[in-house]
Amino acid sequence: MKEHEKAKAWRTKRKLTIPQLAELTGYGPRSIVWLEQGLSPPNGQSGAKPVAPWVWHRYRMMCGGAEAQLRSGKTFDW
Repeated sequence: MKEHEKAKAWRTKRKLTIPQLAELTGYGPRSIVWLEQGLSPPNGQSGAKPVAPWVWHRYRMMCGGAEAQLRSGKTFDW
């Protein structure tokens, strides 16, 4: 299973909509749609590109935080 397929499967297994995940992670809904397609949006003259490894790392970390919040029922606060 590819990274973008894993990301979508994780979200759908938790029965989260894209707007709900956006609220939990701080990512915009459009960004999540692009990530779940395995692409970065076009930038200027270049077309869409595969998601860079560092972007996947950051997204996994944010989803990990969302997972912790869902399990505990508590919102993270400093």
